[in-house]
Amino acid sequence: MVLLLTRIFLVAAAVAGTAFMPGEAFVIVKGNKITVQAHTSLGAVNCTYTGYNQKNTVYLNRQHPKKDRLKLTISVAKFNCGNYLLNRDFANTLNVKQHPEIRIELISLKKHGNDYTGELQLELAGKNILLNDVKFYTLSENQTELLKSNICLDFSEIGLVTPKKLGGLFKVQDELQITVELALESDNLADR
Repeated sequence: MVLLLTRIFLVAAAVAGTAFMPGEAFVIVKGNKITVQAHTSLGAVNCTYTGYNQKNTVYLNRQHPKKDRLKLTISVAKFNCGNYLLNRDFANTLNVKQHPEIRIELISLKKHGNDYTGELQLELAGKNILLNDVKFYTLSENQTELLKSNICLDFSEIGLVTPKKLGGLFKVQDELQITVELALESDNLADR
């Protein structure tokens, strides 16, 4: 009986040890901001979503199992593009009736000097896109430490038709820029 309990304890300790290793580097994400930008004949249109979620610990330099990934689920209807017409056109462009949410999963995050690279799974307008070697750089903004990344995609790459006009006025270019900002606990970046 003692031998069986010892084996169970050793197996449990081994499994728990893979979840967190003492001294393992990590960051704590306390919020996020996603900006989707489209260029038009009269400049750029920015649609922004800011979310404050429960704090999430992201361990560095390893692949995260699906259940442990940082997951951002964003309602397309909650993006703010500046006015009602742009909000409506943005939602329609992303096919909000069939695909009401955008999902971003952080599969892995690796530190390189002061900056990071990550692997993301993006679900946008029903299309799943795996993004490898996504560059994140660190910056401070309003006394908050951020990891920020800029991702460029074409409407055609996502399987969307480039809208002819946005807000009924602007001719839209094919490129879509997605900016992901992760707000970190202030002491995250020190010596990690």
